[in-house]
Formats: sequence, C-alpha cells, structure tokens
Amino acid sequence: MKTVAAFAGAAVLLAACAPKVEQPSTADIQQARQAALSFEQQMKREITTRLERNDDAVAVYMSYADHAPEWAREISNRLELDFSRTALGVRNPANAPDDWEKQQLETFAFLMDSGLDPDTFEAAEIVQEGDATVFRWLRPVRMMDACLTCHGETIEQRIKLLLAQEYPLDEAAGYSEGQIGGAYSVRKVLRVGDQPAPAWTPIPEPVVLPADQRQPGDAPVVAPSSTPPE
Repeated sequence: MKTVAAFAGAAVLLAACAPKVEQPSTADIQQARQAALSFEQQMKREITTRLERNDDAVAVYMSYADHAPEWAREISNRLELDFSRTALGVRNPANAPDDWEKQQLETFAFLMDSGLDPDTFEAAEIVQEGDATVFRWLRPVRMMDACLTCHGETIEQRIKLLLAQEYPLDEAAGYSEGQIGGAYSVRKVLRVGDQPAPAWTPIPEPVVLPADQRQPGDAPVVAPSSTPPE
C-alpha cells in the first residue's frame, strides 16, 4: 500500500510540475464559429436556395465555383484570420489538409463510425509552428441533400464534364446524405516568439482575365443538355 501511495504521490507531483498547456480563448473559438456561420449563410443565400427552386444545376455549380473562394477571402480579411475549407478527399488539390487538419478529420471520421453525432464535433487547439504560436480550429461539414448535386453518387452529366475538365484528380464525389464531406478550418497566428502577431496582410483579389483575353482552356466548355431541365 505504501508503494502505491508513494507512486500516486509522485504522479501528482509530476503533474503539478508539468508545464501548463495553453488553451484556446473563448473569443477565438467564437470568432472561428462566426467565420463558419458567415460562409454557411452565403451558401444558403446564393446556392442552396437556387437549388431548392430548381435553377439549372450547371448554373448553380458555376456560381458556387466563382463565389466560394471570394467568400472565404472576404471572411479571412474581415476577421483577420485564415479561413478555409478542407477534406480528406478534396476536389481542388489546393484545399488538401495539412497534418493537423488531417489528424482532426481522421478523428472525426472515427468518432462518427463509433456512433457519435458529428454535429457535436469541434477541434480547437493552440499549436506551435516554428516560432509561431497558432490557434487552430476545425469543424466538420456534413453532406446535405443540396450538396449531393455536385458531390453525390449520381451527378448530372454536364457537371461531370465540368469537373473532369477543371479537376481531373477529383476525390470529392460519391457521398451520401449525412456523411462528413469535409470541414471548415481556421488558423490564426497569436504571437511569434515573445512578440505579438504581425499585422494582418489582406489577401488580394485573384487575377481574372477579361473575357476577350482568355485562351482555350482558361474556362471550361459545357456541352448543352440533350433534354431541358424539368
């Protein structure tokens, strides 16, 4: 019994002496949630509503492809953080997860397979990246019915053509409703060494060629549908 008591006492002493792990602030977590909510509100207004009223699927896809990067850029600049979307299987290779994101996504998948509700999942952590102390946050995105137009098992042929031209290595199709399709991700530098984080550098607008300067291959070509949309 003395040995057990001594071991327990030593464990308590070691725990007390261990460096305290920095926890994310409530303010940073709330700001990350606000970033995700802002994106979802844009999605509902511009994309989901159009699908619900049976707008042409290709037109809706093109609207999403044109607007989603700008929504993320605007949110990042307004809140002064890096807001992005990622997944274990991405459509655009630029959205591939880094090591931290991949670990969280794999954990989410495991927890969902274990029967837990993915709507309750959230990861928030303070990590060290070289000299930088960084707040990281991730929340899964579930596939809803509207998402399946471009990410489901059955995709309209004209959208398939677009995807084949723009994303030949596409890994973001074949989902069913309710699955985790990816995640919203936030990264915010808190400080570098002992100094505050450098001032936010706004993400510039992407360069878009005027229509009369575009060359073949700069924009996808969509074959007309053989049958009019219902």
